[in-house]
Amino acid sequence: MRIDVHAHYFHPEYLACAERLLGRDSVVPATRAPGTPLTLPQIVELMDSAEVDLQVLSVSAIQPYAAREADAVTAARLANDLYADIVRQYPGRFAAFGCVPLPHVDAAIAEAARCLDSLGMVGITTGCSVAGRPLDEPAFEPFWAELDRRGAVVFLHPVGVGGPCMDKYNLPWVVGAPFEDTVAALRLVCSGLTTRYPRLRVIVPHLGGTLPFLLRRIDGSTGGGAAPRSPDIQAEGPLSTHLRRFWYDTVSHHPGALRLAREAWGADHLLLGSDFPFAVGDRYRHCVQYVAEAGLAPQEQAAVLGENARALLGL
Repeated sequence: MRIDVHAHYFHPEYLACAERLLGRDSVVPATRAPGTPLTLPQIVELMDSAEVDLQVLSVSAIQPYAAREADAVTAARLANDLYADIVRQYPGRFAAFGCVPLPHVDAAIAEAARCLDSLGMVGITTGCSVAGRPLDEPAFEPFWAELDRRGAVVFLHPVGVGGPCMDKYNLPWVVGAPFEDTVAALRLVCSGLTTRYPRLRVIVPHLGGTLPFLLRRIDGSTGGGAAPRSPDIQAEGPLSTHLRRFWYDTVSHHPGALRLAREAWGADHLLLGSDFPFAVGDRYRHCVQYVAEAGLAPQEQAAVLGENARALLGL
């Protein structure tokens, strides 16, 4: 069974709601995705061409993070209801991560419960940040505590905030997105959040961003001019030990990068991802093919392509 854990479906009704409540800029990434116009039967046909059995859908960067709580709740409930309907229409072909109306914590907890208890979602998705606020902000602590109580899966996703000098060339997405992954994962670990809430099961996209390449530096190695360990880190021991508790999707297309991620995290913590509808046609099929191109052993390929996700998500 092949399971694509990183896929998005931009429902026209949700895009219209997001544009109205969150602003026109919130939907721009969806309008640029080549696969956005595809119908659900066409998406299933594409999946079949890549021998992908199931996609796990999420809202990508279009998180329902409206300033007004009522707007955020309206957007989140609509997105989740639309995804739940797709899952019902296509049993065995789609699953979904529910979204929540952060930064409104009580409302987010309530919607997470609806997603997990009533709508049959396999986990919850959040942005790598929430309206400019980091995930480890103390105000969000009750939200994480509730997800930890449930042992929930949390799928992170960049929101396009970019960084310094990223005002041109689509840099917030070309390189900014994996840096968002890097920072979000490190803040969850360094703040002690994932130590306090060890039952959280976190998926980081894009192989973990730059994390596999920087593990020695992150651990405070004395070689290579690595930065010293910060005194405010609230995690014991090497940070790499904590980062290896996460799961990482394979969105990359680079066999060498996948090999390094396998070395960093282990094949048992890698999950097939495509980033559909940004990958379509041959590029979508290559999301699967490049796992073999990376030279992973057959049992590792089977684990990455589906067995790990099936166990993690209970599919």
